[in-house]
Formats: sequence, C-alpha cells, structure tokens
Amino acid sequence: MQIMPRYGLTDSELLSIVESACKEPTKGSKIMDNIIEHLTWNMEHSEGEEFDGAANVQSSMVNVQCNKLPLGLKESLTGVPASMQMPVLCSVLPLAAAYADQVEVRYCDGEMQKLGMMSIIYGEQASGKSVCKHAVNIWKRQLDDEDALARKREEEWRERKKCRKANEKAPEDPKVMIRVVPVTVSCSTLLKRLKNANGHTLYSFGEELDTLRKTNGAGSWSSKYDIYRLAFDPIDSEWGQDYNSDQAESGLARVAYNWSMLGTSGAVRKCFKSDNVENGLSSRMLLAEMPDTAFAKMPRYGRRSMEDEAKIQEAVTRLRSYSGYVDTPRLRKAIDAWVEEQRVIALKDIDHVKDTYRRRAAVIGFRCGVIFHLLSGKAKESNACVEFAVMMASYCLAQQIKVFGAVLQNQYVDAETECQRYGENNSIFDQLPPTFTADDLAAMKRSNVPRNSIIKIISRWNRDGWVEKVDTKHWSKKKSDNDKVTK
Repeated sequence: MQIMPRYGLTDSELLSIVESACKEPTKGSKIMDNIIEHLTWNMEHSEGEEFDGAANVQSSMVNVQCNKLPLGLKESLTGVPASMQMPVLCSVLPLAAAYADQVEVRYCDGEMQKLGMMSIIYGEQASGKSVCKHAVNIWKRQLDDEDALARKREEEWRERKKCRKANEKAPEDPKVMIRVVPVTVSCSTLLKRLKNANGHTLYSFGEELDTLRKTNGAGSWSSKYDIYRLAFDPIDSEWGQDYNSDQAESGLARVAYNWSMLGTSGAVRKCFKSDNVENGLSSRMLLAEMPDTAFAKMPRYGRRSMEDEAKIQEAVTRLRSYSGYVDTPRLRKAIDAWVEEQRVIALKDIDHVKDTYRRRAAVIGFRCGVIFHLLSGKAKESNACVEFAVMMASYCLAQQIKVFGAVLQNQYVDAETECQRYGENNSIFDQLPPTFTADDLAAMKRSNVPRNSIIKIISRWNRDGWVEKVDTKHWSKKKSDNDKVTK
C-alpha cells in the first residue's frame, strides 16, 4: 500500500487490488519480478545500510546490475548506494551522448538519428542529488580543460577590444569553441556557441532546475523551450534569430545541445505545466527519482579510486573516437518489439497517456543502448546492451507517466474520471461483452469522450484484427486473436 501509485483509487479499492495480487505468484510479470529482485538484492547486499523498502522501490523500479555495465558507466556507480544508481546513470548519459556527437544511427522507423538527450534528476531537498554532480564532474573533465583554454582566448580578445583606441580597428573575433555552457546562457550567446561548435554537441549541467525555470520564464528566454525540443533531434534541426543590433547574435545554427538538471519535485511541476507537457517537451525528458529520505538514516557512500576515474576518462576518449554510421540491428529489433508491446497494452486500455509517452521513451531507451554499445567496444550489441536499452525505455516511460501523466490526461478528458488505470488482464477491451456497441464502449469509459473518438478506437481494433463487424451497430471480439493479445 505504501509503494503503489493511487491512479485515483480509494484506499479500499487499492487494498482490494493489492490483496488480490499478493495471493499467488506473479505469472511472469516483468515489472513485479524486477521489484522483487530489487528488494532481494538490497536486503542481501546493503552492507550495513538499512533497507527502507518503500522508499527504495519508489525511487528505482529496476535493479541496476553494475557487473553488466560497460566501461565508464560501471565506474560511475562505484560507491553509490543501490537506490541512487539509476539517478546517477541518468545524469551522466546525456554527457556521454554529447561526447559521441559524431555518431549517427538508424532507428526502428528507418530514419537516421544523432544522440540528443536531456535528463532531470528530481527529489526532495537534501535527498542526495549531489551524488549525481560528483559523477558528472568526473565525466566533464576533458571538456572543462578544453573550454578553459578557449575561454582564456575569448577573454583576452574582449580585453583587447575594450582597451583599443577610438580610431583603432577592433580585433577579430577568435570564434572559439566552448562546449560547456551554463543553463542560464542567453539565447544570443547560445546561438554564438552553436555556430562555433563545428558540428559538436554543447552540454549544460544545472544543480537547480528552479534556476532554469526562472531564467526561461519570459521574453526571449522563453524561446529556450523551443530550442530544447529541437535539440532532441539534432541531425536536421536548425534554430536562429535575426536582429538589427550588432550587440545581439544573428543567424542560423544546427541545434545540438544536451543537458542534465537536478531539482526538486516542486520545481519540476512548475517547469512543466500544461503547455509544456502537451507540446512535447515532457516526452523528451529522461527522468529519474531520488529515493525518499524522509526519516531515513544517512546514506553511506563509497569512494572512487584513481583507477575508477582513469577508466571513466578512458570511456570518454573511446566515445570521442567514434564517428560516422554505427549499425545496431539488435537494438532496433528489441526496441521495435518493446514499443509495439506498449502500443498493444495502451490500445487495450485506451490509454492515451501511455500511447503518447511510449514513442519517445523508446527513442531514449534506444539511444541509451547505443551509448552502452559504444562503451562496450564490441562489434555487435551484446545481450546486456539490449537488456539495458529495454530497461531504460521502461524506466523512462514509467517516470514520464508518473510525473506528467495526470497533467497530460487533463488535455484529453476530465482527470477524476479518467486517471484510473487497469491491469493488462483487466483492460477495458477485456471487460467488454463478446458482442458490443459503441455505446457499450462509451459507458465503459465513464467520461464525455466524443462519439468520433469512440468510433476511431473501434476502427483501430478492427484494423489490428481484434474485432469484426456484425452489423451497422454491433461488433464482435475475435476470440483467437484476443487470446493471443492477452498472452
């Protein structure tokens, strides 16, 4: 009862579901098996850290198997408590993707992609988000060292420009490449950095999501949200601006910009209101939740050795060495199967939220798998690589629904009547009688869904072979196909 999401159910309704679910084994439920495995692993390997069951399961619904991770990712989790490992992974993956910015991959739909990625690590105050900062700082060292030299050249140019005489010609702009930019960067400066990036991806790390929200709240700052959306597909996305003033940067540039942000749950809610959730920005986010630290004992961290840090630098160098097309057929096949599985579940439940978020969660999981593959150094994707990609897609989808699902649902129908979810074996489709009408389906929805939307849902079921038309008003469920889908 402590770890179950409510989905609009009363305590008595939820208790009935929980009691029913706990009466017998899980019958192959991957989500349930992952939860049990995570609980067991923490109880057996906590090494003196008291296991806080509800908090840890809520923060990470998957068990990160560190021994299967490749070079760099594995060392990033050294000394990190199990309940914080997924947030740390999600914080470094966008930076790893920025290092591999010369790589192109083909997605399941046949389109070419680059590795655009943005992550938000959220949790309450003093929940230990600094553990992510420490890992990112190690990964960022090579960029920081290169940027320090570039910033020094740029500062010297500013000084020469400032100190020149009235009739003296201004020194030529060195157009240095600076890849690490603050999250508060202005649109003009960001455009300048993108134009001078020479095809590379910029990166930002922010310790306070609330700072991002405040600086992007009005005027030209608000266009940064458009930039973030474009940055998710950097292979052919351009953004620019035109000003008459010489003080502002003008022109067009390819948008290649990854970032990782830390913030509280409240900051996430303020940053992603109904407009940002509905316009597609929320589905581009890789979210990770820090464990609930309310009344919990202080966590114990281990220390990374010099060897661990050297391996992370080796991983960075490996990612930067790749260029051109990288073929990942096994990843494409696995993610294609996963996104189709989620489509079937969403269609049976008429779950518009899951149907919306499953698509980009699959893209994010695929890109995480590509990073895993590059770091592994193997010619073909390993089983561990495929499992990692599917795990990240599932985690991303669960987090997006948890954080943004209710807000997005309000864009479709009234939240109070529509937030309830059904299990796979108790979906709306399964509850319909063998022969039904559009009115029967509308009654099952228990909300003011337009008539044409109901007809569209039935038509989709018909195209997928789940139902067949009996007469002008009645439809019949195909038993064999229905059984196949349920399995």
